Amino acid sequence: MFKRIGLVLLALLLMSGVAQATTVLNSNIMDTDFNAVTTSDTSTAVDVSGYDKVAFYVKYDETQVGNAISAAVTLDVSYDNTTWLTGMSFLDIAGGATYQTSETISADGWYVFWVTKDPCIPYVRVAVAATGTDADDLLNVKIYIVAKE
Repeated sequence: MFKRIGLVLLALLLMSGVAQATTVLNSNIMDTDFNAVTTSDTSTAVDVSGYDKVAFYVKYDETQVGNAISAAVTLDVSYDNTTWLTGMSFLDIAGGATYQTSETISADGWYVFWVTKDPCIPYVRVAVAATGTDADDLLNVKIYIVAKE
């Protein structure tokens, strides 16, 4: 009898001990309109020190009248949320396993990139530099961060 109870408790313990990664952060960190005045911006800084997986979703929406519009997306990192280092490498679907330091977007749609936990990054922010925007060639960029433990 005690043997059966022990086996049942062991099975319950093993089943409950398997932890699945859960989404613990899903936030909009930038919503910027680029125009003749605003040509660059950085997102809100985010503490990602407790997360194993961190991905960024960039929504690019342009209203192009005359100029060709594009936006360069880069990733900044900080060890103290004050001193920022630019050009952190990241991965995306198009590059596969090849790290890159920037991506230029020039068509409406979504762009997704992510960082691994290997570099031990405490704080991140996304920088966007628009090219070709003016009074009637406009661009809206929204950036969301999703992270899992």
